[in-house]
Amino acid sequence: MRQPKDIAAALEAFDGTHVDPLRAVLAEPWSPEAEDALLAAIPGPEEVAATWLVKALVEKAQLGTGQVARAFERFSAVTEPDAALHLLQCAQFAPDAAPILRPHLTPYYGHSKILLRVWAFDAYCRGAPPEEDLTERIKQGVRMRHASMRARSKALARDFGIDLENDG
Repeated sequence: MRQPKDIAAALEAFDGTHVDPLRAVLAEPWSPEAEDALLAAIPGPEEVAATWLVKALVEKAQLGTGQVARAFERFSAVTEPDAALHLLQCAQFAPDAAPILRPHLTPYYGHSKILLRVWAFDAYCRGAPPEEDLTERIKQGVRMRHASMRARSKALARDFGIDLENDG
């Protein structure tokens, strides 16, 4: 079982490019203390590696909604674009926690990196209250010039049951 020292070593070994040290700690289950150590690294100098691990754990359904919510609560203090991207991408796997992100998304709507804009839009939609109708916003996304925004908007339309065939 992974312990805090294992997480600290993996985060420290990450060189900003090669994720092998991060993948290595995913091979075994994590103790609650290891999860806490991971979340404590956000924000901080190792936030890109930490958020990469959060995303990997969320994708494998190995991090509960409560822990994802704790990561999302730290979102506004994250400084690295890649760290922000990793957390934004987690919203699709943790829609119950996504509303936590919503108040902090505005700076990303016009970001110079298109993927941050795309995933901020995704998190915005997933964090919407049930009574909010997202149909027109998602249809607007489908008409955007960036292929990544169109693709994400189509995925959102599928997830939200929005009929794009009858778009006027």
